[in-house]
Amino acid sequence: MLDGVAAGAQAAARLWRMDEALIVPSRVAALAGFEPAAAASLARGWPVLVRATGGAPVAQFHGMLNIALAYRIGPGNPWSIDDAYRHLADLLARALGELGLAVETGEIADAFCPGRYDLALGGRKIAGVAQRRKRATGGGQAILAHACLLVEGELARPFDALAAFEDAFMPERRWRPGAATSLASHLGRESVLDIVAAIFRDALRTTPLPG
Repeated sequence: MLDGVAAGAQAAARLWRMDEALIVPSRVAALAGFEPAAAASLARGWPVLVRATGGAPVAQFHGMLNIALAYRIGPGNPWSIDDAYRHLADLLARALGELGLAVETGEIADAFCPGRYDLALGGRKIAGVAQRRKRATGGGQAILAHACLLVEGELARPFDALAAFEDAFMPERRWRPGAATSLASHLGRESVLDIVAAIFRDALRTTPLPG
């Protein structure tokens, strides 16, 4: 998506889910002990994949919804890294507001992959955001903004897999599973992913992009 927009393609959005896997930034893949920890995780049924965006390791599973938005800003546009984060976080918060959920934005320090634009319900993380930028052909920048949203399902299994991987070779882990929650637990329903995905599709179609 990012390469296409950088080369001149139109802005694009995508929603998707993944099979169970751990997704890590390249800086983690460069740490001593990564290879044996990744092999052990694979043996437990959780392959480890390296992503282009920064942040910390994240567990992907069927109850997590990924949302990506790729667009281009022209030369001289002062659209900052924070602007791109706020744009996606606000889009998600407005969409979830249609479900009656009052989403908060801000870092949840003891949650997995903490960031300043975490989305939370009742002080517990439901989503994190990341971005990557690339110089666009003809000037300006292409931006890929991405969010991972905990929608439904039991969180213990993916968090256990993530903790086992990190504890094998990374510095002392600071996050705790109880600092995160799912949308389903706040909506009082087990299966809400189709509803949430439909709301986000509408939001992506109707939210203006920066020029």
